[in-house]
Amino acid sequence: MSTPTPAIVCPYCLDPIAFDPEQLYARNEFEQYTRVDLSAEWHPVRRQDALRATFQRCTGSPDMDEHYLPTPYLTHGDPLTIAMVGGSAAGKTHLLASMIGEVERGGLEPYGLSCTPLHADSHRAFLKDRVRPLREGSVLAHTEDVDFAEFADGLLISGGGVTRPVMFFDLSGEDLERTDRVTRFLAAVHALVFVVDPLRALPLRYLDPVRSRTDMRQDDLGDQAFAAVLDRMPRRGSYIDAAATVVIGKSDLIRFEEPVARWLGAPELPAALTAAALRAESRDAYAFLRHHGGPGWLRPFHDSARCTLHFASATGGQDAAGGFPQGVRPRRVLTPLLSLFAMCGLLRSTVSWRERAEVGL
Repeated sequence: MSTPTPAIVCPYCLDPIAFDPEQLYARNEFEQYTRVDLSAEWHPVRRQDALRATFQRCTGSPDMDEHYLPTPYLTHGDPLTIAMVGGSAAGKTHLLASMIGEVERGGLEPYGLSCTPLHADSHRAFLKDRVRPLREGSVLAHTEDVDFAEFADGLLISGGGVTRPVMFFDLSGEDLERTDRVTRFLAAVHALVFVVDPLRALPLRYLDPVRSRTDMRQDDLGDQAFAAVLDRMPRRGSYIDAAATVVIGKSDLIRFEEPVARWLGAPELPAALTAAALRAESRDAYAFLRHHGGPGWLRPFHDSARCTLHFASATGGQDAAGGFPQGVRPRRVLTPLLSLFAMCGLLRSTVSWRERAEVGL
């Protein structure tokens, strides 16, 4: 296990936190945390294995609800936290589940990256509750409102001799629009995935039947969750600190439009992630969204110093009767994640410093 990082910011309370073997806990089947004492475990391999299954209690702000972090989050270098952003029913959870599913299938390996769960039980629960049901053709339930934001899943991503913890947050659109302690974690987020819903963003007439069936309305003012998150993010001058990517999700709904058809028909992942490819897709997605949608939908791009835009489909098709009877076929769901990894230094071997500068990485 690598040397603990002494100055990590807790993503929940924003206080500094360091690894503390006196504050270790395990979570039982009733979601209760019980104290763990590993002081008598002298064998380094057994101790390391035991630590992987534990959480550490944060002893920061006394006004915060009691909260815990997976211990590996504190013992593997500089963490990367990623938040999914979008209104209710925008497709954030489906997109995240498809991303994790493609990672689980080895989608990162061609880029020199490998991964293991940040916390095995939490990852297993996310696969069981989200990834597998979606891949088996079920429509995922709406993300519930919460009083305290907890991570949805976490991974340890390794590449180039470095391992970093990556934690994903997925809150409901209603929660993202709140300004209370639920969204305080946004001040410490390193990267954002803004999910554009074509049903809300695009006034294309052939989408009206789907809007009617799903009780959605087109809105040229943009996503209020985008605005709420951007207004809360720390900034350097005019731009937010976090890396960002804008994903035109549910792109299967608009798959016959150009340039959507060309990108969805392209190979799922390029042989190498290059600045030229990121720039080309970002240019096309920006132009498409600017032409068909209102400028409010492009605010994440204009407010971000580092941002790429993408077309993606978490399922590859529309649901029918509450499911996907033809199965799901995710399209280009890993490209936005790989773009964020490049911006945040996890793909240094495949995207040069010069290329990263060219596309704002």
